[in-house]
Amino acid sequence: MGPATVRMNQPLARHSTLRIGGPADLLAVAGDADVLSRIVTMAWDYGVPCRVLGGGSNVLVSDAGVRGLVVLNRAQAVAFWSEPQAAGVRAESGASFSTLAQRCVTHGLAGLEWAVGIPGTVGGAVVGNAGAWGGDVASTLVRATVLEPGGIVAEWPIERFAYGYRTSALRQQAPAAGLGSVAAGSKQQAVVLEAQFGLQVAEHEALETQVADITVRRRASQPAGATCGSVFKNPPGDYAGRLIEAAGLKGRRNGGAQISPTHANFIVNFSNATAADVKALINLSQHAVQSQFGVALDLEIELIGDWYR
Repeated sequence: MGPATVRMNQPLARHSTLRIGGPADLLAVAGDADVLSRIVTMAWDYGVPCRVLGGGSNVLVSDAGVRGLVVLNRAQAVAFWSEPQAAGVRAESGASFSTLAQRCVTHGLAGLEWAVGIPGTVGGAVVGNAGAWGGDVASTLVRATVLEPGGIVAEWPIERFAYGYRTSALRQQAPAAGLGSVAAGSKQQAVVLEAQFGLQVAEHEALETQVADITVRRRASQPAGATCGSVFKNPPGDYAGRLIEAAGLKGRRNGGAQISPTHANFIVNFSNATAADVKALINLSQHAVQSQFGVALDLEIELIGDWYR
């Protein structure tokens, strides 16, 4: 990683699906899994706080930005195989998860149809156990290549991820929300480099019909525009969006941010919103739902950056 590959004081809003976020002290781009591994390992070796950013969904980047190094993961190599007894795909962690799912459908491989239209990358999906429409990563992942603290590259079988609802062993290693980014980034967090999914050979036309149905339902139930996806996890036996709407907050605005009138578990950046605007709506939702219904809403998104400035 030479000097020309690292830029200083780079705004992160352009790399976030919410179009929000202050600058990264340092920014580098990893074009493949090997480069990603080398950059992150070098940052660890020099004690530089390091954060890998994929598609920029499921995160809220603070207005103050991120201290240390942010690595944009653009590792996107994909390989398919299809045999009578086994089929699957292996993808580098920076590949678009939605695009990967659509390519599987095109190849007549079933198992990831539910992921068509989901924002973000393969790496983020693996870490967060992304899911929708009755499917999730835990039901299809076979193994993943992971860069472990200390620079060790290891193959993790699915069992090692200890998957739960929108969480995994890797997600649980992430710093608690609210920590200053220097303290949080100083911890070496394992990084997914590649992932392998087990699939099944199926009729291409039938898969396309399933995807078309999911796409129609997604467009009808989820807002367009700049969002970060579902803000909160659904509490057991209920839905975060229903509770927020029942609390009278659907459509509520703060600055340039709004709790979506289409689905109350989404916050939309409709007019140059700041991270503080979004965070205020998050806090309001949590307080209202807790006080009115006694339910604690846990974040599905991750707060990253320096929240003390």
